[in-house]
Amino acid sequence: MNSRQITAEQHRLEINVTNFADRRQVPNGTWRIVPTCDDEKLPAATFDLDAADRLDIDSRTFLYDRNRTAYVIGFGISDDEDSPEFLMRTYQLFRGAGPAKNPVKKPLGKRLALKVLPRARRRKIAQRLYWTARRVRPPKGDRILFASEMRTSLGGNLARVHDRMIERGLDKKYTFNHSFRVPATANKWSTLRLIYLLATSDTVLMDDYFGLLGNLEVSPDTKIIQLWHAGSGFKAVGYSRFGKYGSPKLSNAHRKYTYVITGSKHLVPVYAEAFGIEESAVVPTGLPRIDTFLDEERSQKVKDDFFAAHPEFRGKKIVLFAPTFRGKSIGDAHYPYERIDFAKLHEVCGDKYVVLFRMHHFIPDAPPIPDQYRDRLVDFAAFPDTNDLLHVTDVLVTDYSSVIYEYTLLDKPILFYAYDKDTYSVIRGFHRDYDSVAPGTICVTFDDLLKALQDEDFDLSKVETFRRENFDYVDTNSADRVIDWLIVGGTDPEHMPGEHKWLASVPEEPAVADEPLSDQSEA
Repeated sequence: MNSRQITAEQHRLEINVTNFADRRQVPNGTWRIVPTCDDEKLPAATFDLDAADRLDIDSRTFLYDRNRTAYVIGFGISDDEDSPEFLMRTYQLFRGAGPAKNPVKKPLGKRLALKVLPRARRRKIAQRLYWTARRVRPPKGDRILFASEMRTSLGGNLARVHDRMIERGLDKKYTFNHSFRVPATANKWSTLRLIYLLATSDTVLMDDYFGLLGNLEVSPDTKIIQLWHAGSGFKAVGYSRFGKYGSPKLSNAHRKYTYVITGSKHLVPVYAEAFGIEESAVVPTGLPRIDTFLDEERSQKVKDDFFAAHPEFRGKKIVLFAPTFRGKSIGDAHYPYERIDFAKLHEVCGDKYVVLFRMHHFIPDAPPIPDQYRDRLVDFAAFPDTNDLLHVTDVLVTDYSSVIYEYTLLDKPILFYAYDKDTYSVIRGFHRDYDSVAPGTICVTFDDLLKALQDEDFDLSKVETFRRENFDYVDTNSADRVIDWLIVGGTDPEHMPGEHKWLASVPEEPAVADEPLSDQSEA
């Protein structure tokens, strides 16, 4: 809860209803909002009763959990005629799921397994296993777990922190463990192993949504650090879109983090709101993956290796088509390929351009490029690292993706193919105004995109402002800051920047099943 003075006679009170205290929402009840001065009990201000007709308008109902739960915030005035008070009423309302429409019948084996071990019982068993493992093999202060539930191997920020610790010889002081899987590769044995690793680790480093945290009561002595990979895109994610499409529940895995990193102080409140945590837990270290991105010697080698492997692209201008996915999360991620006219794009390329398609890793279907156009339109899903592709890219085509984050460091043009920006804004929400902030030319039709590409209609006027807001550090030391401030330094204030009050541990949350936040996978 924050208050600030607007004028000599007006103050503004801001309440985050999803993160009121201890990473929990405002509890059910009727709350009197009474302004006081210098801790005196007498009211220090009055309310403008002429504006009372706005109270119903400002009240909100937030639907979530597939519209089975509603969190209601209502404002009103008490019925005290002599001294009416301003009231905030909060309710959580639930309804049963009801019969599923056209339910998919599970295989017999799964039905029997759920009958014998329902999900609630499985969660209890998992919790017992966690505490048993922790008692049998308690953490010793030197065990670090690198983990992801959305990737099958080390990558991005995790990889850079991991490699930098080895470069500094810290692998001799700390024991490294690893767990990487996606929903398609997860099974009961890998889950048991992961529970054991979580229980016996001192520090857990992760990148992206980690659903198992939502179902476990993790010891507050375990330091959980979210090395969120996405930088800063446009779309509102996590609790920033509470009550909208793909909204998280009020209890969620994201609220278990001890720390979350970000690229700048400007993004601290954005990340705190998205993850449902306090601002003091968001640390502007910079993103570790920028370290290698800005390494000039490595960048030149990336370019040399690329053109050695693809000499057919020499002399061409390379366009990288890299949008975010549509859908809630990894389970239903897709891209509407009918929005791409491959024939027209091939024609516009001529002898000047080649277009490399790098779709989001959640999207299972490759772009359906007809064979006759594959000389200029190429699927580059198999290329190991998107950031490496940025170094050879001359024009980036994207939409709401955070791929722009690193790319703006290169002072190269971006075309935003945002055919659905109005719908996307209403359903998903933006945490900043798209039209005024997007550091490039916005195209709302595919023909607009083709014309901008053909005419080289590129707008670089907002790149510097975007870069200044998103990067406190443009250097190669972000991994070291993560290591020194959050892993090695722990909660020692001498290792911390600025005047933040850092958390020593994360509040415990009840073990409640939850679903992934769709864009905590891409931000």
